[in-house]
Amino acid sequence: MADESATAVRTTADACVVGAGPVGLLAALALGRQGWQVTLLERRPEPAPGGPPPGAPAVVNIVQPVTLHLLNQLGLLDRLTEGAGIIPGAEIYFGGHLAARYRYAELDGSPVPHALSIRSFDLVRLLLAEVAELSNVTVVWEADTQALTRGRDGAGSTLTVVTPEQRLVVDARFVLAADGRSSTIRELAGIPAEVVPSTGSYLDVVVPSPPDWDGVARAHFGAHGYLLETRRAEEGLVLVWITDSVTAAQVTEGPIELLVETLSGVVPRLGDWIAEHIKDWDQVRRVQHHFVRTKTWNLDNVVLVGDSAHGMHAFGGQGLNTSLQDAACLAEMVDSALRGDTSAGIERYEALRRPFIEAFQSLQVSNTQEPPAGAAAEEERAPEFEVLALGQPAIRPLIADAAAFLAEDNGQHRR
Repeated sequence: MADESATAVRTTADACVVGAGPVGLLAALALGRQGWQVTLLERRPEPAPGGPPPGAPAVVNIVQPVTLHLLNQLGLLDRLTEGAGIIPGAEIYFGGHLAARYRYAELDGSPVPHALSIRSFDLVRLLLAEVAELSNVTVVWEADTQALTRGRDGAGSTLTVVTPEQRLVVDARFVLAADGRSSTIRELAGIPAEVVPSTGSYLDVVVPSPPDWDGVARAHFGAHGYLLETRRAEEGLVLVWITDSVTAAQVTEGPIELLVETLSGVVPRLGDWIAEHIKDWDQVRRVQHHFVRTKTWNLDNVVLVGDSAHGMHAFGGQGLNTSLQDAACLAEMVDSALRGDTSAGIERYEALRRPFIEAFQSLQVSNTQEPPAGAAAEEERAPEFEVLALGQPAIRPLIADAAAFLAEDNGQHRR
């Protein structure tokens, strides 16, 4: 790290975005294209060109049409689709019986006729390339934020940052904390938060795509918990099993054949394919998810975005989707505030958004409770397809405003 006795380099920014994941990059890109001076801080090293960030897991997410529309407004959708898996629709099963069948192309108001299964680092790579085109956006890698001082009456904040090369002081009119569930900025700002590990079990396993598979995502709810079969980018079929810890332990503490038997029992038509391709526990990925709930999503000019505000389980792909939607909407509201408008819209957004997010977090919990005690009926444990695809009804007008905002690019700051 830089010598702490060295003279700090001082810089001024309209917005300081902390976290160069998909959420922080989208916010930085949106504000940068409006001509604002943006400093983007990331604690990890700079990724190699064309590769994932160092130490980043190979995370794959389902991105819904409403979110794809936002990315399309940024000019990214065609390139993102090249390495993705197209999901034309979904089917919902309760106790082995088909309850509903949906196709995105048939859904009224769907801006894109499919969802995509994408590698998160592909989205990061595309966003980084766009950010690199903007001379008014400065990215600082291996940046350890050590202090944050809020100005009086919300009149900006000062961040003290240390990198391997220098000490940096950033004076920012707004700070957007997109630095994840263990947010340093949230802690430095003094915003109380609960970060609670999920008591349930999440595991997934990838197999090749079965012959003649139609790419439709299928969600199975039952005594086993929740099982999703869907695309993993363009790589094949991923089976995601979310259940309570007791049910999971009865399987995971035994031979791999127990998992094969469990998955095949839920999806009999894939039984032979599963048995042929799942042979070892080393093929299975187990993930510990966390829930984040904070006292507030904004304090003066510090705005929490994504997982720093409301981390959630990887259920229905909504962790990334809701976070990207938030990033777009909040960037548009910060832009308005920087232009002299009130920042009250940020508080109103939280008032609309928080009840929906927390209800969705509770819905996720219902799929990890130990049955039968406390377990909800199957129909009560499934999210609504239209809401996944099109977003929370109450904020759809705000998402539409954000989409129009993302399409604006004055082009004056391109390198």
